Amino acid sequence: MARSEFKKRIEKAQRGELQPVDEVKPVDIKNPPPLYEIRWTGISVTEREDDGSQSHSTAQVRMYHSEPVALPDYFVGHHVHEKRLDVEDVNAEQQREIHAAVNWYAHGEPENWGIATGLPAI
Repeated sequence: MARSEFKKRIEKAQRGELQPVDEVKPVDIKNPPPLYEIRWTGISVTEREDDGSQSHSTAQVRMYHSEPVALPDYFVGHHVHEKRLDVEDVNAEQQREIHAAVNWYAHGEPENWGIATGLPAI
């Protein structure tokens, strides 16, 4: 079920059909890089406890991506994480996750995140 939800949202993003702010929002429009956050809420999760029992809950998931001007046919996912609500400072935790996305952006940018460019169309 969760896999289907992720796939549907990514396909919707590819078509440019995500609804701001519930499904997508800019992370920080004033400071580069230009990252966006794709949001999932209510993802069903089943966890196996140490004693072998299972517990069921829901999770919020975030994916940080960019839409590079140099690669207009692509959006690039840089980092995905579960938004943890059980931490002391939710905002600080999310900022750490955003910082990870910024680092992955910077790491991949010199090589266009592994996307081959300048190849003839098939």
